[in-house]
Amino acid sequence: MDYAQYVKSQVSKKDWKKLQKLDAVLDSGVYAKLWPRYVDLEKRIITEIPFLLSHLSEYASPVIFNAALGSGATTIGFNLAGIDDVVSNELDENYAQVAQEEAQKYGISLNQTAYDWRAIPHEYDQAFDAAVCLGNSLTCLFKREDQLAALKNFRRILKPNGKLIIDERNYEQILNKTEFKHSGNVVYCGEDVSVSFVERSDGMIVVEFKTTDGLKAHYPVYPFKSGELRSLIEEAGFSDIAVFGDYKTDFNPEQTEFFTYVCRK
Repeated sequence: MDYAQYVKSQVSKKDWKKLQKLDAVLDSGVYAKLWPRYVDLEKRIITEIPFLLSHLSEYASPVIFNAALGSGATTIGFNLAGIDDVVSNELDENYAQVAQEEAQKYGISLNQTAYDWRAIPHEYDQAFDAAVCLGNSLTCLFKREDQLAALKNFRRILKPNGKLIIDERNYEQILNKTEFKHSGNVVYCGEDVSVSFVERSDGMIVVEFKTTDGLKAHYPVYPFKSGELRSLIEEAGFSDIAVFGDYKTDFNPEQTEFFTYVCRK
């Protein structure tokens, strides 16, 4: 199933008509080309990896499932920090190829898989100290039952006392503010990809990306409402849930771009 067909299978008929009216470019090949520029691997690693390491320090040699490899920033950051036992999961072959190319620049070999989060095989049961699902990735799933199935599977593959680290954009601010701009300092740190929200509703936000040299793509996501993701995490069976705003304990929710949840099995 190509990406456009996947989106059609997830969104409502009404929202699919909105995407057609927008003449949305739903092409993962285009995303894969612009994503490394949007993320800026080196800048992201500077902020993201120290935060992750601080929450994984209790594990002597952590075994990690990176649920959303994307263009490779998190896995490469782990490897550069000396954590080699990382399974890097990416369902989309275009992103997977870009991640390979990015990793090769650093002499890193990726252990890649391509599992749908709703169907992670049972051979991975209790295999990992940590599962990370970052870059606002869970919002690619629009249906509550799918979101919950993914979270339950992330819990299933964790060892006793393992951790899930997962994030979301501050959708309340995107939905409620007339003008919203991300700073370029958290998660998405690139400077030559402009971002605008061309559709904003309770059921779907459509992000439009444009690069300085003419690439354009649209990215529909499900906007979690305040407390919604945390409620799902709790329903999936996690406890001891700590919330961080832009990697900080002390934060103002109205000025936060990303919420990150560190959750204990």
